[in-house]
Amino acid sequence: MHDPTGDSTRESANDTKQLESLIRDLTGERISRRRFLQRAATLGLSASAAGVVLAACGGTKGETTGGPAGSAPPLDTTPPKRLNLYTWADYTPPSVVKKFEKKYGVKVDISFFDDNEMLLSKLKAGARGYDVIVPSDYMVHILAKTGLLEPLHMDLIPNFAGVAEQFKKPSYDNLVESGGKKFSVPYDWGTTGIGHRKDIVTDAITKWADLWNPKYKGKINMLNDEREVLMSALLMLGYNENCTDQAQLDEATQKLIDQKPLVQAYDSINMKRAVLTGVPLVQGWDGWLLMALPNLGSKRLEYVLPLEGYNLYHDTFAIPVGAPSPYAAHLWMNFMLDPKISAETINWTWYHTPVPAAKRWIGKIVLAFEPDDVALQRAQQEEDLGAFARQWTLAWEKIKSA
Repeated sequence: MHDPTGDSTRESANDTKQLESLIRDLTGERISRRRFLQRAATLGLSASAAGVVLAACGGTKGETTGGPAGSAPPLDTTPPKRLNLYTWADYTPPSVVKKFEKKYGVKVDISFFDDNEMLLSKLKAGARGYDVIVPSDYMVHILAKTGLLEPLHMDLIPNFAGVAEQFKKPSYDNLVESGGKKFSVPYDWGTTGIGHRKDIVTDAITKWADLWNPKYKGKINMLNDEREVLMSALLMLGYNENCTDQAQLDEATQKLIDQKPLVQAYDSINMKRAVLTGVPLVQGWDGWLLMALPNLGSKRLEYVLPLEGYNLYHDTFAIPVGAPSPYAAHLWMNFMLDPKISAETINWTWYHTPVPAAKRWIGKIVLAFEPDDVALQRAQQEEDLGAFARQWTLAWEKIKSA
């Protein structure tokens, strides 16, 4: 793996050129004062310095202050001292955090949640103090419709222009459907499958059904995640992973209760450690499992996308209501969508980038694990279950307490 971020001097010179171009647009009345302030902020220009430029340029004629219909309210662009990130464990490269802190002079504090339902529960209970959260696709929709997310100022995230088209207007966060409001930007995407230690279990593993084979008792780890675990049973039974049929859900629940004596642990944190220490069959997310590949090699470890189907998910950045500094959150989102920063992140997490331009700096071994077109035909994506989500939670509680 190599450092994809390049020379800091070159980056500084590039920022200077962008700022000079921005000032020309302002003096030529091609952009408004507000847009100038927003874009200047993404280049690291302080509010006071931007004010000096505005005063020197005299602003623009005919400026409006209301913004487009459905846009977010005006944002306080005072540079903060800290950014509070609430995310998944081992999901943010320390090197990237240090680069952000150095560029903006903002200290990043990180805390962790185990699954999307834990994130939802904390925010519903009134937890505040987070600037950026990292919900998965379906959870963005739930949080937005529940009024727990702040709409984004997309002018403060110019790197969003480099995001692949399929990630710009996803079904869970569509500008058109939300009246012009946008609540998230993509962080990465990945899949849920099975990590298989071929040197310990020498049988071919191809299906979710293999995790119900009694011969593997004590050799199986499942995720500690209600959506992912129930998904595996539903797909094994031939049902949709977004099931809202009580009879089908009950059948899947019983299957997982039957499987429970075979399971060593339900764990969403130690997937890499599990395969490294010899757990032969581990349900998990591709990035976390594949991070063990350099230690084990492809002769001992394979990642299986089950034949019955599997979950393909997007993880995102969003701003929760009550964020201390939404401005810092926008700086973070734009920074993370920089192609070189996205590449550095993916080289560390082993997931997949939503920024096509980043691929030139991503290691070949990481790119090799993106699902091909044939495998993608088996993929499903989690959706908001609406009121039926309560039935899933009850099913999960029944499984865990069995």
